[in-house]
Amino acid sequence: MLENNINDKDELTRILLDFDNMLKYIHNNGFCIYDFNLKRIKLDNGKLTLNSFNGLLNDMGISQNMRAINIYQLAKIGLMAYNNQIVDGTMNQEHFDFINQNLEQFNSQGTIPNEIYEYYDEIFRRLNIIYMHDYLNMKEQETNNNQNSNVIKKSLSTSVGRAYAKEDSNAYVSILFIPSVLVLVYFMILILQTFIFK
Repeated sequence: MLENNINDKDELTRILLDFDNMLKYIHNNGFCIYDFNLKRIKLDNGKLTLNSFNGLLNDMGISQNMRAINIYQLAKIGLMAYNNQIVDGTMNQEHFDFINQNLEQFNSQGTIPNEIYEYYDEIFRRLNIIYMHDYLNMKEQETNNNQNSNVIKKSLSTSVGRAYAKEDSNAYVSILFIPSVLVLVYFMILILQTFIFK
């Protein structure tokens, strides 16, 4: 049973990510989950499969609403599981409300991994209902873009970078014109030496 595997926080994170993947797969195949009681969700060789769920329902045209409810429900389960508030496969709504209203306090105790905490903040505070994997991929992409942007900003901080980006016309003078003049002067001196100072 899934409920037996939620006490180890690292294992819990792995299970929640697997659950999120399975939930997206279920949704993409036109179904939703209507029974989130963890006692009834069975692991198949330690993994979630379609057979893990007794309560699958064809969503019959109410997909967006049911998908959002499923994603929100899974986030609730995760938040409660990280805080050891799931009893007999279910969760107490009052405990959820308290944790949700004091999310920063629970995160300051290091109960939830940072990126997962940010995901829960997105779901419960901003009501941006998104799959966990999609959110984590989006954040990773933002981080990569910011790192690339910082590299570009550093290269643009040099005169070569500014000239290359055509942001600073004076940069051309300092990196192209002056060396060109120096090379021209050098050749003129060579020519003068060769023909005049024989």
